[in-house]
Order: sequence, then structure tokens, then C-alpha cells
Amino acid sequence: MDGMNKNALPGFKKKRYQQKKDIIKDFYRWGILSKPEVCRLTNMTMPTISKIVDELVEEGWVVNRGQGPSIGGKRPHIYSLNPDAAYIIGIDLGRETLKIAIFNLHKEVIGSIQQFPSILESQDNEAILSDLRLKIEKSLIDLKIPRNKLKVAGVSIPGLLDNSGNSYTYLAFEEGNIRQRLEAMLDIPVFMDNDSSVMAMAEHTFGAARESMHALCISVNECIGMGMILNGHPYTGCKGMAGEFGHVRVTEEDILCYCGKTGCLETLASGRAIIKAACQAIKSGKATTISARPEEITLDKIVQAATHDDIFAIELLQQAGEKIGEALAALIHLFNPELIVIGGKVTANNNIMLPSIRHSIDKYTLTRLKNQCEIKASTLGDNACILGTLSLVMENLNYDPEGKYSLY
Repeated sequence: MDGMNKNALPGFKKKRYQQKKDIIKDFYRWGILSKPEVCRLTNMTMPTISKIVDELVEEGWVVNRGQGPSIGGKRPHIYSLNPDAAYIIGIDLGRETLKIAIFNLHKEVIGSIQQFPSILESQDNEAILSDLRLKIEKSLIDLKIPRNKLKVAGVSIPGLLDNSGNSYTYLAFEEGNIRQRLEAMLDIPVFMDNDSSVMAMAEHTFGAARESMHALCISVNECIGMGMILNGHPYTGCKGMAGEFGHVRVTEEDILCYCGKTGCLETLASGRAIIKAACQAIKSGKATTISARPEEITLDKIVQAATHDDIFAIELLQQAGEKIGEALAALIHLFNPELIVIGGKVTANNNIMLPSIRHSIDKYTLTRLKNQCEIKASTLGDNACILGTLSLVMENLNYDPEGKYSLY
């Protein structure tokens, strides 16, 4: 259906196009289906479904997988989407790294995840978009993906972002917003969310929070963020900006946060705070294997030093973990989650920070609530956000009551 104005289709063809859209969405959501199962999902008649599925097979969208197991009679033929009929592009535009992945219709990464240095914090908006366009084109060429097969994009960016695509931290424009600019650049629908919310979607779909109904997912990198899964679905608040866990006030200390406020959790337990504390201590002569040059100190190097038994690095991570656990105790009292997932760079060795987080939760949380909540480390590591861009697309395609979006 490429190159056609679907709104201009005559009545029957427009109805048939919509039916095919709906069936393709069902195959994308559920994977393998028989024709009777498609009937039950769509409330269409068996002759209609049989004809449409056969047409989709002829068009190359659906593949006949042979006969499935019997459910009391003749073994039905089962079908699935042709994984290469169309593709989804995922973009994780981080502060330090840009990742791009192409996903097929079986939710698999084509080739490998493409990774580049990010210029998000060092260039102006137009330069960032130009660099992103070049990196996308390079990825499509390297992965041998025809551009016209890209049907939808999922994008993760850090900072404040509302559900209309207006960014208040990075990539704010006087005319239009970042979502509109990306849709114009890619010429396909774009779904966007904050990186912490996207990480939570990934954990819920592929990782430690899989099938959990009530989970809080905390990312601890240079900054601290949170994504929430409530009643089995992502929760982002009335305007899409819920989860600013790092800016919860936790101390009376007059330490200025980059947000302009004081007392934020970020000032005590974020990667930036850990690096700042390391620099100050090293300048004062603290013995450590961490580099003595402040400009060379990174969160990755501190975590690496801790994994190699550097006592000072271990203490830094443990102190940050205690503050995070103290703040999490308040969230447990508010949300009564069944699971908290801790992700980000600090979980490279979860034997260091997680025990101190658990210790603070034990100390500050009511026993009955604490015992109902499990604490886990992320199982997705550095790829949580890029995988989460696919989860973001899946969420929007699965819950699209107006039928605005399509893979077809």
C-alpha cells in the first residue's frame, strides 16, 4: 500500500485496507495465529478472514507456517507475519552515546545495534538533527535496509519530555517540537518518551519486570530517573512527565542541583554526584586506584575500580545506594509495588550498590510493604533503552483505539 492515499480509497477498498491493518496488528501483537483465532480477535466472519489472510500471504505480509496442534478437530493452518515485510527503527539518543537499531516484525534486531558518540550536549539543535540524519542513513546502508520499508520509529531521549513531543531539556524548538521534526525528517510516525520510561517498558517486555503488574524501574547513570509500570501498563502522568525521581527532595543540605533547586536526590546519589565526590576526595589526597586527574574521572571508571576491590570506589557506590534506598522507601509506601528494578551503569556490579539499597529499604520501610516488594538488578544492561524503543512502538500500536497508526 506504499505511495497510496489511503483516505482517498473508495468505500469497499478503504474498509478492506482497515481490516488488513487490524489483522496485521493482531499478528504483530500475538505472533502466530490460526484463521479461527483471527476470527475471534476481530469479530469478522470466517470467509472474510480466510480471504483477507490469503490476500496478505499473496502480498508477502503473512507467511503460512503449516499445520498447528489440534484443538479437538482438524489441525488448523497457522500463520505469522513475514518478518521482513516491514521494519521498525529504534533510536536511543543519549547524553554520551547514540544507538540505532532496526527491528523486524518478529521483534528481532536486524544485524547488530549501531552505536555512535552522541553530540547531544555539545552542539546546537540543528547540528544534532543533522548528525542524527547522517547516522540513520549510514545505519540503513550498513544493514542493507530499504528506507521505504521503515514504517514507524521509537525514540528515547533524556530530560523532560511531554506526551506531545515537547522537550524542555534538549532539542527544544521555537516552531514545532522534536517529535514533529523527526516525523518530517523520517517521513513515518514517531513515538517518543523519556529514557527512564523507555527503560521501564523494556524491562516489562524483555527484562526483569517481565509480566510484572506493578513495577518501578530506576536508572542510575549520570542522572537518576524512574519509569513506572502500574496495572500492567506504563504510567507517565497527565502530561507524560512523571518519574522525575532524581529531583525528589531528600536532604536539608544546601547543595544546588543542575535543575536550580536544592536538596535533590541527584545531588547526593547520581553519577554526577559520585564523580564530584570522587574528585573532591582525590584532590584532598584520598588513596585510590581511580585516576588522579579530575578530567579523566568517569562513572564507568569508578564502577570499574569498585569491581576491582578499590575500597574508596566501593564506599562511594554504597553511600549513593543508601540514599537511593532511603528515597525508594517513600515510593514503596506510596505505590506498594511488587518489584523495583535498578538499572544503569551502577548495576555493572550489583553486589556493591544493591545491598546498600536493600539495607536502607529495610531500615525505612514498613515491614508488611517491604516484604511485598522484590528488588532486582536490570537484566538488560546498556541496551535497555534501545530495546525499550521497540516496546514503546508495541505499546502504541497495541493500544490505538482510533486506528491512527499502521505497519501496513
